[in-house]
Amino acid sequence: MEPVTLDADGLRLVAWEQRHLADLARIYADPLIERFLVMPLPWSGAARERYVETQRRHWGAGNPRWAVEEDGRLVGSMALTKSFPGEMTITYVTAPWARGRGVAQRGVRAAVAFGFKRLGARRIAWDAIVGNHASRLAALRTGFTVEGISRGGVNQRGRSRDCWIGGMLPGDLRGPDNPPAHYGTLKKQAAFFSSPQPVLETGADGLRLRALRESDLDDLAKSCADERTQRFTTVPRGYTRDDADKWLAFTRRRREEAETVLYVLADANDRYSGSMQLSLKEPGEAEVGYHAAPWARGRGWTTAALKRVSRLGFEELGLERIEWRAVVGNEGSRRVAEKAGFTVEGVRRRLRHGHDGRVDQWIGSLFPEDLG
Repeated sequence: MEPVTLDADGLRLVAWEQRHLADLARIYADPLIERFLVMPLPWSGAARERYVETQRRHWGAGNPRWAVEEDGRLVGSMALTKSFPGEMTITYVTAPWARGRGVAQRGVRAAVAFGFKRLGARRIAWDAIVGNHASRLAALRTGFTVEGISRGGVNQRGRSRDCWIGGMLPGDLRGPDNPPAHYGTLKKQAAFFSSPQPVLETGADGLRLRALRESDLDDLAKSCADERTQRFTTVPRGYTRDDADKWLAFTRRRREEAETVLYVLADANDRYSGSMQLSLKEPGEAEVGYHAAPWARGRGWTTAALKRVSRLGFEELGLERIEWRAVVGNEGSRRVAEKAGFTVEGVRRRLRHGHDGRVDQWIGSLFPEDLG
């Protein structure tokens, strides 16, 4: 087929020309693009020299390839590729100088409408390397359903990477005035998880909160092997440094997936002194979990950390409710929760598996106004 130009709410999706290539080279040199793009980099040599002709051949095979322009300047790329009979896959890139202006959303709407109406697609698939929160947000905003994670689903320059996968059916496309439910929360969370984890001051003397590091793992192992921690949490029995190594990898992966926020309580000497974790649930909700290292108990630090992380959850992650749970009898955890403003609502019988079977748990909640 011959190239088709599309208008997209202030953008134009046009066939590639030589005049676009200097700006495209700048796009491909951006560190964020390099992090999430799967193509060979650096972009040079024959791949660059033959780029325009390659895109024309894709058009000839029924696989549209567009340069996305705004006011005549390149601001991104958009492509549809046949994958299975009746199915196409969409890929898109936004130039660093055009981020935050809805370029991907506007281009995606035009491209998927073209795929459904002009090319007869019955499903359009989307994927992105886990951690590419901007791509995921644009997909959700335009009507894609994120269907899960494909483990090792893409090969990025010789390395297997997990990727989010999703799809859109005819009728799913969302217009600019039809955001999905909880879009404001999703947008806040995408911004938070796209940035380096901030260090938090707590107001408690000698205590700040930061990300978990490899240098913390010996102290983490000691803390989790403590009898009290073993009794009231689900950490592995006989906790070892190997368990701590696995936990670090797990929490980093969960942060990339936008599922978990983990903070370390660090003392004035930057020593590990406990953990504070928010696990995101339904949009607007999260569950908090925490423990203090034996050498840091009795200072009020866990309460200060819980208040600060809860405030981050409400202000930065768009949370509306934070839930707390603890094994019945864990008076220390309960005192911390109540001092931070949580209301204990009751007991859930045999709610969670413990080391010796199901155990009863206290359950409580915190709302923004409870923080004071």
